[in-house]
Amino acid sequence: MDPTIENLEQELKTEHDLYLRALADFDNYRRRTDRERAHFGREALRRFILPLLDVIDDLDRLLNFAETEQSPFLDRIREVHRSLLKLLEVEGIHPFQSIGKPFDPALHEAVATQPAGEHTQGIVVQEVRRGYRWDDEVLRTARVVVAV
Repeated sequence: MDPTIENLEQELKTEHDLYLRALADFDNYRRRTDRERAHFGREALRRFILPLLDVIDDLDRLLNFAETEQSPFLDRIREVHRSLLKLLEVEGIHPFQSIGKPFDPALHEAVATQPAGEHTQGIVVQEVRRGYRWDDEVLRTARVVVAV
């Protein structure tokens, strides 16, 4: 075979390998930037939601204080509260139950203890601040009182 043809075939093979490597590198770059974009989007949403949970806590306290009160004003506040909770649900954010559950440092932040009395030791007896999950991850731990 002609040495020029062999050289050209070798150059073509080398160029083809470089092309495939560049294509694979670009595909990896695209996937990485897609993951980073999704991560940054979720983090931005997290930074927005965490302060919103404080507002929902304030509404919870207000509605618990005025639990037996009836007025059009309080009825509207209850509707707004339900709407906020539904918005969170759409994003996969749900409060989790703590009272009556064993204390779990991954889910709970103990802010006080009380004598066990009728409760089992290590059981959450009061929720000071509700905890929330975002899909399968803990968005915000619950602040709780634990029986000791």
